[in-house]
Amino acid sequence: MTIPGQTFSSKTSSPTTESKSRSSASNLPSRHATRYFIGNSCNPPAVFKPPATPVSDAAHLASTEKTRAALLKLCESPRDSFALATWWDENRCSIEYELRRHLHSDSNSPLLQQLLARLVWHARFFCDELDHPKAWIARCANLEARRLALQLIRTQRIRIAAKLESSVKFLAA
Repeated sequence: MTIPGQTFSSKTSSPTTESKSRSSASNLPSRHATRYFIGNSCNPPAVFKPPATPVSDAAHLASTEKTRAALLKLCESPRDSFALATWWDENRCSIEYELRRHLHSDSNSPLLQQLLARLVWHARFFCDELDHPKAWIARCANLEARRLALQLIRTQRIRIAAKLESSVKFLAA
């Protein structure tokens, strides 16, 4: 490790001061890339470039924009029926997929209404500048379907425990 103001001489084991050999210090490669921190224009810092997105078809782009507009409307008024209808029409496949995957039910199930109510509640957290609308809905549908499934399992366990407790009391009497 080199100490600022000193250079390491390969001939001796002790470092020599910078005043003895100022020209040799400029020829040695620096272990610390300080030029990146002092704003050297020769080596500009790397700028994050997001990965290139594949060219989408017009129908997918239109669907994404409809979803974005519906989400922004739902942020302002969660009971907007037109925004709800648009939101459901454009994202039905991803929501039904999560419903089948985690809750093992179809779109005629009463669980769908609970899931949709939870998703509409989440709409206020949508950030247009950061989130992709369709991916955001798919992620929220996954989260809420899993949460609803866990809630149903807990409710079922509580009911079973209550039945067992009442049967034990009945047998004890």
